[in-house]
Amino acid sequence: MEREPSRRRFIRGCCLAGAGALAASGSVGATAASGRQAVPATRWDRTYDRGTTAEANGLAPASDGGFVVVGTTDPADGDAVSEIWLYKLSAGGRLEWQRTFAERGVTEGFDVAAVGDGFVVAGHTHEEGSSEQSAIAVRVDGEGVEQWRRTFNARPGTTDTMRAVTVDEQGRFVFAGWTSRFRDAWVVRMTPDQSIDWAKRYGPGDRNQLHGVVAAAEGGYVAVGETDDTAGDTAGWIVKLDDEGTQVFSQRFKKRSDDPTNTYDDYNVLYDVSETRNGFVAVGANAFDPQTNDQRGWALEINVNGGKLWGTVVEADTYTALRSVTDGNLEYYVAGETATNGNGDDARGFAANLGIEGETKWQNSYGSGSSEFSAFQLTDADGMVCVGSAAESPGGTAAGWGVKVGGEEVATATPSPTPSPTPTPTPAPDDSTPTFTPTPTDEPSGTDATGGGPSTQAPTPTATGSTDPGTATPDGDDGSGATTTGASGGGGLSPAVVGVGAVIVALGSAGVLYNRFLGDDEGSDGSDGDAGGSPSDDTGGDGDGGGGDDTATDVETSDPDTDGTEEVQAAQTVVESPGGEGADDETGDDDMPGDGADDETEE
Repeated sequence: MEREPSRRRFIRGCCLAGAGALAASGSVGATAASGRQAVPATRWDRTYDRGTTAEANGLAPASDGGFVVVGTTDPADGDAVSEIWLYKLSAGGRLEWQRTFAERGVTEGFDVAAVGDGFVVAGHTHEEGSSEQSAIAVRVDGEGVEQWRRTFNARPGTTDTMRAVTVDEQGRFVFAGWTSRFRDAWVVRMTPDQSIDWAKRYGPGDRNQLHGVVAAAEGGYVAVGETDDTAGDTAGWIVKLDDEGTQVFSQRFKKRSDDPTNTYDDYNVLYDVSETRNGFVAVGANAFDPQTNDQRGWALEINVNGGKLWGTVVEADTYTALRSVTDGNLEYYVAGETATNGNGDDARGFAANLGIEGETKWQNSYGSGSSEFSAFQLTDADGMVCVGSAAESPGGTAAGWGVKVGGEEVATATPSPTPSPTPTPTPAPDDSTPTFTPTPTDEPSGTDATGGGPSTQAPTPTATGSTDPGTATPDGDDGSGATTTGASGGGGLSPAVVGVGAVIVALGSAGVLYNRFLGDDEGSDGSDGDAGGSPSDDTGGDGDGGGGDDTATDVETSDPDTDGTEEVQAAQTVVESPGGEGADDETGDDDMPGDGADDETEE
């Protein structure tokens, strides 16, 4: 007897909940009707001029709300060709200290990660003119004082580099890059005391490089980069590893082109990756022809099994590349560079906010002359602190550069000159320079032996004083007028996020009403069957590759579909159509000519 009244109350409750959702999300409709959201205000814009060429390549958050930035600089004294440059910024962008580190004639830093009371830096080092190049790791405390450094190689005499580093929950350092040995990608996990857990090589193609890596919350690691396929194209590459470095999946992605004679873009690369609530989001660039200067920013999201959820291109000018990505609250933030061509003419830093399916919410470019963003960190109230390099013209002397976009306004002090960095002395070659003959480690069998000398302890450098370099606010080019330093607005949650949240609350309310009035109508004692869901079918190419044995064929052992070709790729090739922002516009006929790997398609 209660069935019908319960349904009436249920329907009435849903109507009330829906009305509340519509009222709360009215701003969403208004935003959609007016196009993209307003570009957040520029909170500060600073350059860090050393008087020699310098660039910033990565940054990590500091415990006091500031940031530590790593890059490469020409030394002021001329004793080396280049050296690692590490410096600390306050929340307001003021330079608090800087250090330099040189191992051999050429030493370069590409990424930095926060760990415990300090930071770890990834890069490479080699003598000028030498083809032998070692990966290098430098551990510093919270003030940039060196604790230890280590160089290591896949094999003696190889040309190796580490371009990214992440720290897992156990405090272990995971480095990703590549080696000249079989032209494979290379991943090394190191303990806090600088001993190597394992070092493994990976590569579905003839040339394989990893540019970014992240530690997954559920365990293991996800790395992104580039590889080639049987068609000779460069494909974006995502590989998932478990805690011991065994490959879980390996996926290649290519963008479908508009040209009927060349079905897929020839150049596709991924530079950075971030974990999301659904899986992982990666960013990079693609181009129809790598010989031209035309290039588009590229973003895509995969699920935990490697299946593509969405993909989009992001363009601001003829040349656009996305270098860094971070997951936000049901949205994504990206940064990189844009220019009138690939030669760097009128190059500017670029930042954008993407929606939950990759649609552009706002985008803007910053700087002028020859400027670029290499990395960024998300801050309070969805602010972005972006770092990179800036020069007056292509080929000019570049300086370190930082811009804060959106977030809470930060008070800044009166500008003052940039101090000279405190160099870390280079170890004496007779008793402290690391040797390069590989030393056996307790690595699992099947991995590459990794050489490395004893740790190098440096004398404690004298900290330099706090300074405040000058600022100059660039013009925006989003069509809404120039950005202004310290202007109000730009912080807090966007109207779209508020509206989406209201809809979610309404749906939750409806579920509560349903369970209250109809949940026991029938089948209350029955099983939910498959209510828990089943795994997605769009999984990557399984396999436990990454062997690292002496034969190149042992690098990966995934089992792709061999139907239709004898040149089987060791990973699936996932193809994405050339549609715009987040559009699911792929057709079901995405088979690549001459490629026997299973292709991912979207319905």
